[in-house]
Amino acid sequence: MELSPQLIKKNYGNKKLDKFSAINQLTSIIENSEDLQARIESISVLAQINANTESVFTLLENLLISDSHEIIRYTAATVIEKVFLDIALEPLKWVLKHEESLRCLLTVSKILGKMDSFQSKSLLIDRIERISNEKIAENLKFLFEKRKIESFSSLELSNIVENYFIITDLEKKFGQISYQVKNGLIFQLDLSDVSSHVFGWTILNKFPEFIKFLTSLNNLDLKFNRLTAIPDTISLLPSITYFDLSYNKIKSLPDSIGSLNVLKFLNLRYNKLKNLPASIGSLSSLIHLDLRANELSSLPNTIKNLSKLEILDLHGNNLCKLNVSFKGMNSLKQLELGLNNIEHLPKCIKSLKSLKRLGLGGNKLSVLPNWIGSFQSLKFLHLFDNQLSQLPNSIGTISNLEELTLWNNRITSLPKSFSALSKLKKLNLSWNRFESLPSWIGSLKSLETLSLWGNKLKSLPNSLENLTSLRILDLNFNNITEIPSFLSELEKSGLIIYK
Repeated sequence: MELSPQLIKKNYGNKKLDKFSAINQLTSIIENSEDLQARIESISVLAQINANTESVFTLLENLLISDSHEIIRYTAATVIEKVFLDIALEPLKWVLKHEESLRCLLTVSKILGKMDSFQSKSLLIDRIERISNEKIAENLKFLFEKRKIESFSSLELSNIVENYFIITDLEKKFGQISYQVKNGLIFQLDLSDVSSHVFGWTILNKFPEFIKFLTSLNNLDLKFNRLTAIPDTISLLPSITYFDLSYNKIKSLPDSIGSLNVLKFLNLRYNKLKNLPASIGSLSSLIHLDLRANELSSLPNTIKNLSKLEILDLHGNNLCKLNVSFKGMNSLKQLELGLNNIEHLPKCIKSLKSLKRLGLGGNKLSVLPNWIGSFQSLKFLHLFDNQLSQLPNSIGTISNLEELTLWNNRITSLPKSFSALSKLKKLNLSWNRFESLPSWIGSLKSLETLSLWGNKLKSLPNSLENLTSLRILDLNFNNITEIPSFLSELEKSGLIIYK
């Protein structure tokens, strides 16, 4: 029966085996076993027992250069780094020139960066001078005109090499991609919709593993792919400020997403998220959070910690209630809660005094509380597709309101307080139950669009002639048999009437 690497390690630790015997047994598995996992584990155990003999180095060197399995070559490289860093130069030099595996190339580049010797710098400089990518080469030419290449550390040079290797690999997989380079490092990467313009079956359904090496990345676009998960390694992108993951199939987010301290824009619309990790509240720089069209039924309490958030889009989820606090979110200007299952306006939003846009369309609201009038900064209020039969007077006190959409409700009249909405530009009352309009509607002097489609109107008040700013009047599907003559003067001024 073949010995397992873990048993060999255990016997060595218990002093049942000396180092020489342990090395021989592990070497035998590496050279003779057909079990790939056993070979990999045996190579790793060599590092764990500090097998620093000449024969082990020769074995690892041969594996690194000639083994057919990528994972074996990669594992051999990691052990060489741990045990033989001071004599690793020759095999690493060979790999840098001949290896095709991205995993192995990145590992070798990392090792050379850590060595930081004259020899390691020379190898990295040689590789940089052979970069064939025109965009990167041109950027490096400009960089090295400002600062001599010899003044860079091995670590800085290795970062440049790694960025080049990754872009080369992505272009090989997906064809031409869009990216931007600064100081030899990728800072913007657009992999949106790459699955639609490649040949064969190459699709992006897994988060690109090696993006974690692009530590200068601040803009990453992965929308319109088939991603289902985001790895914990996302935390290794400390510079990212813009992250677009929309239109994928992502079911969950890792806790590590909370470590993206400079992230300002996070787009997750049209995915399959059922919940959010509590760590989302740690995104202290976040300004825009788009969660439209997911499957969220609740939010974590930590959402209140997003003190810089200005836009929160929750349209099209499964929210019935919001049992959270929004206190502390004093910067929030836009809140989209449309197309959920909300029956009562959540009290938690009452504290959002900076709101300029509130979307509540497509819910099950039948009554609005009077405190909705406390949003004095509000410019856009969307209440379409609900079950409202009347509106509170307090809406008429929102002096900055510019757009009010109420189509497809059960409304028969408007409160007289609405006559004070002096800045209102768009009023959509379509598909309600209006039989007449109040005469005070003529006091809405800023009104540009008035939509009355699908009501039961038989006539129009003469006061409409006072709406000199009116540009669109939609009267389709009403009971009006004749357009009043006074509207003809407004038509001469540019009014378009749909009838």
